[in-house]
Amino acid sequence: MAAVSTSRAKTRFVVGARGSRLSRAQTEGALAFLSREFPGAAFRLRTFDTPGDRDLSTPIDDAPPDFFTRDLDDAVRSGEVDFAVHSAKDLPPEISAGLDWFWLPRAADRRDAWVFRKGDERTGRILSSQPAARRRSRLKVGVSGERRRAYVKSVLPGAETPTMRGAVDSRVEQLLAGRFDAALMACAGLDRLWPEGVPGVEVIPIPLEDLPTPEAQGVLAVVFREGDERMMEMRSRFVKAVRFVSAGVGDEGMCTVAGARDVAQADVVLHDALFGQDLVSRSRQDAAASARRGRPSFVFVGKRCGAHLMGQAEITRLVCDEARRGRRVVRLKGGDAGLFGRLAEETDALAALRIPFVVRPGVSALTAATTGTGMLLTRRGESRGFTAYTPRSSGEETPVVAFMATKVVRGEARRLISEGWPGRTACALVRDAGGPCEEVLQSTLRAVSRGAFDADDARPGLFIVGSPASRLWPRLGELKGARVLVTCSDAVWEKARLMIEDRGGRPVRWPMIELRARGPTTTAGYDAVALTSPAAARIFFENCGDDMRRLPRFFTCGAGTDAELRARGVASDVMPAEDFSAAGLMREIARLDLSGMRVLRLRSAKAGGDVARALRRAGARVDDVVLYDNVPVVRSGPPPPHDAVFFASASAVEAFCARYGAGALGGIGIYVIGEPTRAALPPRVRLRAQLLQLW
Repeated sequence: MAAVSTSRAKTRFVVGARGSRLSRAQTEGALAFLSREFPGAAFRLRTFDTPGDRDLSTPIDDAPPDFFTRDLDDAVRSGEVDFAVHSAKDLPPEISAGLDWFWLPRAADRRDAWVFRKGDERTGRILSSQPAARRRSRLKVGVSGERRRAYVKSVLPGAETPTMRGAVDSRVEQLLAGRFDAALMACAGLDRLWPEGVPGVEVIPIPLEDLPTPEAQGVLAVVFREGDERMMEMRSRFVKAVRFVSAGVGDEGMCTVAGARDVAQADVVLHDALFGQDLVSRSRQDAAASARRGRPSFVFVGKRCGAHLMGQAEITRLVCDEARRGRRVVRLKGGDAGLFGRLAEETDALAALRIPFVVRPGVSALTAATTGTGMLLTRRGESRGFTAYTPRSSGEETPVVAFMATKVVRGEARRLISEGWPGRTACALVRDAGGPCEEVLQSTLRAVSRGAFDADDARPGLFIVGSPASRLWPRLGELKGARVLVTCSDAVWEKARLMIEDRGGRPVRWPMIELRARGPTTTAGYDAVALTSPAAARIFFENCGDDMRRLPRFFTCGAGTDAELRARGVASDVMPAEDFSAAGLMREIARLDLSGMRVLRLRSAKAGGDVARALRRAGARVDDVVLYDNVPVVRSGPPPPHDAVFFASASAVEAFCARYGAGALGGIGIYVIGEPTRAALPPRVRLRAQLLQLW
């Protein structure tokens, strides 16, 4: 993050938090995380009381919105602290004026739990009994709000539900002192205070389908002064780029492949009153049927002829707030979002917050109504162009766009000036629009008429004249619009594309390796499978003919590999907590007794035998099997223009350097996944390579 780490001296932040034991513990954990993400930053903690700490008599449901944030809000606004860390569920629905915010990644357990004293057989028996027996109970259960009270009454109709106030450790003390038989509490707070388990009590998590919790439970939020450039740069590391998808018109087939992919990968889709609802309807059905991900949220924000469900300001705020929460947001618009779609109002708001975004062009009503019907606007020998406008706009300018203009751009500029266009009028030439070698040249009509643009370039170009030619999308996020050459195999492309776009970069596909599976795989006879890369997990499932309901345990190296398992309805049984690498997995294995266990280690031909040896040292019988080969892609010409290179494996590094030489990595950004990939880089390049992670 440039605003934090460019200087040798650390950038210092004073951080505010509530003074409770839980608040200090979770804030210290958050600051440890931020210190790892931003080595050029130093953080000092200051604690404050809030009205919610001083007033233990007002019921939570009757408290004012800023009950747990007021004093910290004042400290942030006054500059006494640079930012404050809160439990996200404590934030008011609308943040106070002058403040900005975002959620940190890596939420804790969202569930609530029954908590009761160890050894209390009566309470334990009642809570684990059948519903009919629970209805006859007379337990005294402490709760802190009407949501939990209603749940207790639904499963224990005869229970008392007095209000339980105070910090989490105070509530546990009240329980241990015998003032309550049980309590309902958040798993997140218990886990953060007592990672190894709460002394003296039993904790029984309640499934979310039985007791839904607030979406913010278990999440930590950062609140800072509005306009603080350092904090907005920090936020850009954790938010995901908002995708503005042009859904086309008529039916879902008019949406581009890229747009449909964005909708499928979204956490929340804010959609207009589209001409064709099939895209949204099918995406809802796919999400409900898929075991790969949670059900995305679809929110209708459309308007028709002045009938607005939401005003534009409210829609814009919703887009920004969902992005601040770290969600993958798709803003789905009809037609082409850039044509009369009020796109700029929403993108301008994101740009002001330094939140990156991606805009997908689409099929507009203009092309559907003309090309699709036969009313061709540019029939040869009949018309050389057309004018498009809306009678609803108050703007006076009508820009001009000339197609296939590269060779004649100088003469075209002279013609427009002779027809009365001022020489200072902005203009631009866009070559290879949307392609890997896209180039945008901006100037004025006068300069172009004098030869400012090279007319010898053979690439097709569009000549744009008018005020739009003076604007480009802002360079936002960590990558600031950099064109990033993506060298990984097709198996990793989607993950790499998301990471680069989320950080404000422009991915350019240029694979240097491909992965070739060696053949079918079976887990029959094995107790566990060890996988140490997302690619290995993907290839395993693509080539495994086993019954997915009878798979063995999985040992994996981290979140990326685990995500591939979860996409198939399973999860890792052994996985490092933080060091997502083969070395991290080996440290986890060293803590286990695997005596007598049969383990199938699946790897690439490039990977070594260290994991297999670690498994054998832990007592396992291991078959070390090569699952796939990393094969270099033959490239005959130079790569497309780029500002940075992304590598996802040591094999891609080796293939790139073998083809282009280590010198091709000089003077550009280097981004990698994983320490083994960084270690494969030439020494001087390795020092400036940056790790990327998909939050």
